[in-house]
Amino acid sequence: MKKVLLSVCALFAALTLGFAQDVNEATDLYNAGAEALTLGNKADALSYFQRAHKLAVELGEAEGAAEVAANCESILPTLSLSIAKDALKEGDYDGAVTKLSETVTLAGELGDEETVFEAKALIPQAYIQKGTKALKAKEYEPAAAAFEQAIAVDSTNAKATLYLGQTYDKLGQTDKAVETYELAASLGQEKAANKQLANIFLKKANAANKAKKFADAIANAEKSNSYLETPEACYIAGFASQQSGNEEKAIANFEKYVELKPGAGNAAAIKFTIATLYQDQKNNAKAIEFYKMVENDPTYGAEAQKQLKALK
Repeated sequence: MKKVLLSVCALFAALTLGFAQDVNEATDLYNAGAEALTLGNKADALSYFQRAHKLAVELGEAEGAAEVAANCESILPTLSLSIAKDALKEGDYDGAVTKLSETVTLAGELGDEETVFEAKALIPQAYIQKGTKALKAKEYEPAAAAFEQAIAVDSTNAKATLYLGQTYDKLGQTDKAVETYELAASLGQEKAANKQLANIFLKKANAANKAKKFADAIANAEKSNSYLETPEACYIAGFASQQSGNEEKAIANFEKYVELKPGAGNAAAIKFTIATLYQDQKNNAKAIEFYKMVENDPTYGAEAQKQLKALK
């Protein structure tokens, strides 16, 4: 009986010694991580802390193990996030996404929800930065792919959606650009998206006007103005309406044009045109009003004065 008891006691002492050695090993790993971090070797530090944490957790209730584990847990999520941010600053966008994903997993396992939230938020930002860099370099297909990845991660990301619309526009995919801009507007980028949408339809209106497709020119100019009223769209709509024989619509658009752009180089010509259109409609009061606006103009003044005398 005594031999058995001695054997059990001896085994217990050996196990205790073993645990002590393991805790010392975990502590050494932790200290190595701290030293590496002091020297700026974040990747090495992360590896040391992860190994120390794994060993400390395996030791369970061994004396000192819980302290090592807790210290590691307080450092690991923020250190992993810091490494990911460094990759992002260096322009290693794909590497940053990988590190951020690893941070989400690590922080989640350790219950650090704040770091999880921050890392998740940075993933679409990494794709956006990758996309904007490609967009500036006129590498439109890679840019589109990056913005699409950002949206796949965060479908409500208004900035990525706006940039994707710009990229589709550059690629000549106008219908997709319009659809994407409208989505961006609904997500909070209304002002910027509407400006781009107005420009798309203004280009269409201008092309139709040059091709003398006046109905299309009017429709696209009005569509452009539905997003953002501009003097350019009003002028095209006015001119196309005049050419189509729609004097009322021509007058309305020309009046809006000179209202939005009073200092335009052709303002006198447009005012004179408005006067003649009103005169054609027998609206003498309005005709007189607009002729008076240009009665001293070096180009249109003489004819305006002639018409004023006739109308009076």
